[in-house]
Formats: sequence, C-alpha cells, structure tokens
Amino acid sequence: MNKLRDIQEEQSEASVKAEPSGKTARMPRALINVLNGSFLTRENVLGNMPFILFCAALMIMYIAYGYQTERIVRNLNSTGTELKELRSEYISVRASLEKKEQQSQVAAGIKELGLHESRVPPVKLELSKKELKGTRTK
Repeated sequence: MNKLRDIQEEQSEASVKAEPSGKTARMPRALINVLNGSFLTRENVLGNMPFILFCAALMIMYIAYGYQTERIVRNLNSTGTELKELRSEYISVRASLEKKEQQSQVAAGIKELGLHESRVPPVKLELSKKELKGTRTK
C-alpha cells in the first residue's frame, strides 16, 4: 500500500546490517567477561580446564628454564674471569720463582748466611762392596 514506507524500512534494515555497531558492542562485553573472570564459568572452558592448567604449567617451566640458563651464563662468565686472574697469577709466580732459582740469586742469598759458593766441582766417590759393608750400621 504505502510504497514509500516499505522502501524506507528496507533502507533502514540494510543500514543496520551494514553498521559494525554489533561488533563494537560485543568487544567491550567480552573484555569485561575476561576481566571479571566470568568466562571461566562456561562449560566449554571447564571441560578444557586440564589442558589450560597444563599450558600454564608449561609456561611456568619455560620461565624457570630461562632464569636457570641466565644463572648458568653468569656463572660461566664469572668462572672465566676467575680463570684469567688465576692464570695471570700463576705466570707471575712462576716468573718470580725462576728468578729466585737463578744461580746468582742463590749465591747472593747464601752470602747473607755466611756461606760461599764452592768453585771446585763435585767428585764422585767410588767404594767397593767390602768397604761399603763396613760403613753400614744395623
């Protein structure tokens, strides 16, 4: 009967379908459900609760593994620096020992004790077995 009214109603229905206002209304409601925790009471979530807990445990283990590897890397770095320090200390101690073992350093050290370096080379003593038996004590 009224063709103008029918055309206006069809245009208003088409404009309502084209507007994304339905999605914008759902988004805050979904966000509110997540924030207040009401989405956890749905049956599909309760049915998947063991899987959700398993995923949460995996995430916790992954975080713990990351902390453990960081601690291991720090220990390796500190051990490396300690090794470098000990190696340099070893080299310096070895150099000072080699200097102290030099004949001139030893001769200077024994002069303070009142001893002097012998200029005569050592002599090898040779004894027969008979002479050797007489020197042994029982």
